[in-house]
Amino acid sequence: MFYKKLSLVTGGFDPIHSGHISYFARAKDFSDFLVVGINTEEWLTKKKGQYFQSWKERAEIIRHLRMVDAVITVPDDDKGSACGAIEKCLEIADEVIFCNGGDRGKGNTPELDRFKNNDRVKFEWGIGGEDKKNSSSWILKNWQGDSEDRVWGKFFNLYQDKKMKLKELIIEPEKGMSLQRHFKRDEIWFVSQGECKVKFKAVGDNEFDEHHLKLHDVFKVSQEDWHQIFNPFKEECRIIEIQYGDETSEEDIERLEFYKGNNE
Repeated sequence: MFYKKLSLVTGGFDPIHSGHISYFARAKDFSDFLVVGINTEEWLTKKKGQYFQSWKERAEIIRHLRMVDAVITVPDDDKGSACGAIEKCLEIADEVIFCNGGDRGKGNTPELDRFKNNDRVKFEWGIGGEDKKNSSSWILKNWQGDSEDRVWGKFFNLYQDKKMKLKELIIEPEKGMSLQRHFKRDEIWFVSQGECKVKFKAVGDNEFDEHHLKLHDVFKVSQEDWHQIFNPFKEECRIIEIQYGDETSEEDIERLEFYKGNNE
């Protein structure tokens, strides 16, 4: 499909956080189609010394955000620019709007030199605000990693602000969470280790379904969807969970039943 106009954002997004989501949402305002270009593990290692999540992990999470229409790899170049991503987008659109975050300006946008005379490429700066306290580097440097034990295992709080929380869930073998729902937030789960099953009923459905999530699978839970993660397998399951919405407190929960296997 060929588009009249699309928006492009690029970055490492390692890890994804609320600032990125605001950045994506604002960029989507410039067109009806948003492409997110994600830098490679090699690019992150060269820039920061290591990476936190693989390209596949970041891509699977980002492509499930409602404002994102496509995810691509940003080809590496000597300048660390997104020129290759812009070229990819020019293959499918008449006009590409390259949206830069608050840390970019005309003086530090290497893509501008290459495309400043190209009428099909437009530049926008300051998208998503200029507050860098939510940067991925800041999060990885300053997170406390506090954890809480549960009957089904434990979870680590990796990052939190008023409308977004990043957690790692560890579900022990033959254990499971309660059947629950939330009213003020959505959740995205990424299976980073092992496998699990999910009992699930979306808003408006009459019956529950069961889903088998395997390594690197992604699952989306919207507000008021009933859901229960359980691990009937012999190895622990680890899930990266992103919560986002009006509130991400532990009190925003209604439980229908507890997992019977926890008492055995």
